Amino acid sequence: MYLSDYHIHSNFSGDSVEDLENIIKRAKELELKEIAITDHMDLDTGSIYDSNFILDLNKYIPKLLELKERERKNIDIKIGMEFGIQSHLGMEAEKIIKNHPFDFVISSIHSINKILIDQKEYWRDKTKEEGQEKYFLEVLKCIKSYDTFSIQGHLDFISRYGGEGKKGFIDYTKYDDIIDEILKELIDKGKGIEINTSGIRYLENRFYPCNSLVKRYFDLGGEIITIGSDSHKSIDICKNFSEVYDFLESINVKYISSFEKMKIEFKKFR
Repeated sequence: MYLSDYHIHSNFSGDSVEDLENIIKRAKELELKEIAITDHMDLDTGSIYDSNFILDLNKYIPKLLELKERERKNIDIKIGMEFGIQSHLGMEAEKIIKNHPFDFVISSIHSINKILIDQKEYWRDKTKEEGQEKYFLEVLKCIKSYDTFSIQGHLDFISRYGGEGKKGFIDYTKYDDIIDEILKELIDKGKGIEINTSGIRYLENRFYPCNSLVKRYFDLGGEIITIGSDSHKSIDICKNFSEVYDFLESINVKYISSFEKMKIEFKKFR
């Protein structure tokens, strides 16, 4: 089996205290072929914690280059980043990504109009459907705003937020047209999606995005997919991946994607 985890956070992210050495040790114990360290770069969120999520690339990149070289005979370490895109940050994202030796970049929506979507301020005066629709429309707008990312992160994780009465179930039929446009735009740009297994840990008992959206991506002609634990602790690396492989086989998908210097290869996982 070809195991790779393409969404891992370390203590370079403001929401993790996990040491990179622990991550590498755990990945080697699991006999992973590749890991992508994808620490957070979230700019302009309007949060008092803003500085915690601005990735110090002057320390981060040299450290990952050092570990990549040191471990090259044991495990392939990808220099990644999870960029918290907003529609006004496209040019800034392009500049940052092009000026550093990234292998892989996740584009994720954590904030809209400088407001974090996990905050009450985002949901104030919105129904559940209005909050979800605004999120999906922002995903589409952001995908159109720049071209240097690799995959779209946790595409429908808006279900995690909103509090009582607003979080949870998404009636995808309400957003079919928007979601199809998102998937088609990704495919046209040669971009992929991830299957993010953290939805199991967050007790939503599903992956992000849901299985039907993954299947729709492939039905529309998509080919690029990574699997990520979104781990912030080394113990969560590769969690629930066997269920992902079973699901992909059930829809006749046999390959996952691998990245090096932003170039893609396909790996047969079983």
